[in-house]
Amino acid sequence: MTTQTAMQTSAMSFVTMVENLVAGEHLEKNPWTPDAMWHNIANQTIDALVARGKLRREEADVITGQTPLAELPTVLGCPDPSPIWRCIYTAYRLTAGSSFSETKAEIRNIMARRAVTTKQFSFMLGVIVDRDVRRSKARKEPGARRPASLQRARNAFGDGGFLTEDVPGRQWFPVFEPLSQLLERALGGDRDARITLMIGGGFALMMDGHLTRDRESKLFEGSAPFRGSPPAILTDLAGHEHGLRMLAAAWQHWDPSKPEHEYDIPVVNADGSVAIAGDTRETRSPERLTEYRLYEIASPAKAMAGFLKQQEARKARNQAATPEDRDRHNRERLAMALDIAKDAATALKNSPVSPPPHPFGMYEEWERTRNTAHQVYEILVRAEPDPEEGFISSTDPEEDEDAEHDNA
Repeated sequence: MTTQTAMQTSAMSFVTMVENLVAGEHLEKNPWTPDAMWHNIANQTIDALVARGKLRREEADVITGQTPLAELPTVLGCPDPSPIWRCIYTAYRLTAGSSFSETKAEIRNIMARRAVTTKQFSFMLGVIVDRDVRRSKARKEPGARRPASLQRARNAFGDGGFLTEDVPGRQWFPVFEPLSQLLERALGGDRDARITLMIGGGFALMMDGHLTRDRESKLFEGSAPFRGSPPAILTDLAGHEHGLRMLAAAWQHWDPSKPEHEYDIPVVNADGSVAIAGDTRETRSPERLTEYRLYEIASPAKAMAGFLKQQEARKARNQAATPEDRDRHNRERLAMALDIAKDAATALKNSPVSPPPHPFGMYEEWERTRNTAHQVYEILVRAEPDPEEGFISSTDPEEDEDAEHDNA
């Protein structure tokens, strides 16, 4: 046995040794799923990085979950023992700077491949960082057809996860500060804080199934207004104030101990306040985040264009619908378009940009938008429904009683 082989064997963890033996049993009979295969590859990769001196054993213990969550504040200096901080640290140690190419090299050696794609790397990263929440996020909603959020999260990681252009192979450092301070730094333009917030919030969104892989069927289902992979959506979210606040809200309200169907992550407005939905006092409550709403926040312009395209497609399919159905459909279109327009106008009004350029654009552009809004307003005013329409009058009970006495 060579010195190098002996060093690698001695550095290999007991867990990896056992998994290697188990892997041999699954080569021909009862083959492993991709999740299990990449989990095994991940452990071997981390051990190889330790053997080559690219990772210290205590760093590897944080990544593999050997270090308990309760010890993370002491070991990492993070403000709380959240799985999100372990995820951020793992992403940093395996992707930042030269770590990305070094980790990919070990994966290639283990798999005997000439190349490892970023999506494959991201999938492997996903099965590493979900260790702390697998049990809770694997619980499926009773009676639901869709899979548990854990499986949807792994699909999202397989589509790139949070590996945006700013993460793999780039120099960045995690910012271990309380969420409120992290958000303030990100809003102030701190690149490391923005990446840290993007990874943390993105992890929460993917683990709860609010950010899933890109599928064309989303457009037909109406669950997304436009197509976009997880890295593309996270890039859009991290690119403006409203998106950063939504990432922070997802992080803040995310519960690692519960499946996503047992609680809600609320939508936040551009100023960070919780958005309220409902028409009456009894029905008003925080608006529940959906993937469609997340896409709207990420890119309002793309969402509006996609929404209009979807509406045109539905209009073509519904040509044979009754006039009542078309009216109801158009009411829904109007309400959604006005909501989007109001959100966009509010965001522009609160824009931190000092003219020039003006947040609302040139005067001609503002005037055209104002005129369109005024035309819609006039149409609504002129077409005001009769408040009494649909009201069925009934005789006052007291009048009935008086009439009976008179007749008697």
